[in-house]
Amino acid sequence: MKMNSGKNLLKNAHGQFVIEAVLLMTVSISLLLFGLRFLKENKALATLVSGPWEKTAGMIESGVWKPAEEAAKKHPNQAERGLSLDPK
Repeated sequence: MKMNSGKNLLKNAHGQFVIEAVLLMTVSISLLLFGLRFLKENKALATLVSGPWEKTAGMIESGVWKPAEEAAKKHPNQAERGLSLDPK
């Protein structure tokens, strides 16, 4: 049986693909976990949804592009009603 010399062992790359794949998976999973933790701590998705929703809620409820509390005051139902004839 023939023994491999030191130079031949350095040229042997049979397991290199597997090692690189494992390293890439490790780095990818680490970045994914770090990114998810960062998004969760900073509540990035919550601000993406709730920020625009405040004005949208005012438009849905009262027809005015303002937050819901301000928009309720400007709803036509809240305006003083003026009559063209004095009912007295």
